[in-house]
Amino acid sequence: MWLPLLNLRTHTKPLFAGVFIVFSCLGLARFAFGMILPNMQLDFGMNATQAGIVGSANFIGYFAGLFLIAPFYTKLGPAKLISRALWTQAISMIAMAFAPHYLFAALFFIVTGFFGALANIGVMTYIAQVVPPKLKGRATGIVVAGIGLSIIVSGAIVPLVEQYSSVSWRISWGFFAVCIALIAFFSFKVLATFVPHDSAKATLDTLSLNVILHSAPFWRTGFLFFLFGVTAIMYMTFFVATAMSKWQVSTEISGTFWAMLGVTSLFSGPVFGAVSDRIGRYATLAILFGLQACAHALLFLTLPSAWLFVSAALFGFSTWAVPSTMATLSSELFGASHTARILGLVTLFFGVGQIFGPLCAGILTDYTGDFGIAFGASTLFLLFASLFSWSSSRKT
Repeated sequence: MWLPLLNLRTHTKPLFAGVFIVFSCLGLARFAFGMILPNMQLDFGMNATQAGIVGSANFIGYFAGLFLIAPFYTKLGPAKLISRALWTQAISMIAMAFAPHYLFAALFFIVTGFFGALANIGVMTYIAQVVPPKLKGRATGIVVAGIGLSIIVSGAIVPLVEQYSSVSWRISWGFFAVCIALIAFFSFKVLATFVPHDSAKATLDTLSLNVILHSAPFWRTGFLFFLFGVTAIMYMTFFVATAMSKWQVSTEISGTFWAMLGVTSLFSGPVFGAVSDRIGRYATLAILFGLQACAHALLFLTLPSAWLFVSAALFGFSTWAVPSTMATLSSELFGASHTARILGLVTLFFGVGQIFGPLCAGILTDYTGDFGIAFGASTLFLLFASLFSWSSSRKT
């Protein structure tokens, strides 16, 4: 839809590589976990708090990776960094598939998250540097469509495997690892061919940390990314579990809801990327957080199960434009040459939020016996984020 605007000859291959890298490092290696979790809980006998520990473990690793992305990106370049990160993710996922206890699974999931951060921030930085400034929002928006594609794939594969195996989560997780390893080979060749311009290469020594920390837009962006981390990851981790426990739907039906989320996710980045190029980044975030608040509220309320389709559609359509918008903001705050460093720092806020989101939601659920309280709280957070974004748009 948006590819004609992006100079097909120059940008098509890097964009497709970016889509499949995000499909791998975030989609299969993290967000497919929400579909796998119910069978994994049954296999290990985990309660909601323990499930939250495993989910948060990934983001502990992701958070740690954010501290190293800028020097690694500068030293290795995007092709070597991203391909090696994907290969290591695949190995850690295979180890997780053979884990004998949920704590071992959590340990390997930390490694998966660490290299997921390197691959994800690396590819978002790369895309922001190779695409013309006026098209950055659309380009990064197209790349995050990989998340929606992975959700569709996991929503179809996991229930199918479950029909033939009592340890379906292990088989599914191992299959996803193999897919990631294959994509790593493909991405290396493409990224090594299309390199960022010299003027856009990340540098570490021309921008002081003091200047960054005294920037009000930096803190506004980081705070919004924190709220997104808390709420979005909680939704992705517990959506299927909530549908099965509160509405007593089967895994197959949950997979349908999951697929709906994935289909609408395909349009999130491209549509709102174009919107952000036109009306601005913060104003776009206000719209996105408002739609997400509606999605969370529908899981908080006691409504017929058909409303789960609406919730999944709203969440998918609005959520995955947020990371791409943040990547574009990062490239604009201090210039494209510092994108890797600024995006890594801003994503630290997201990292903190995604660590605490699933864990706090799991504790609340075990304490109250209901996922509703957690989703009620996340709805309020998102409404505040929407208002804060709109206020920020008036200041820029």
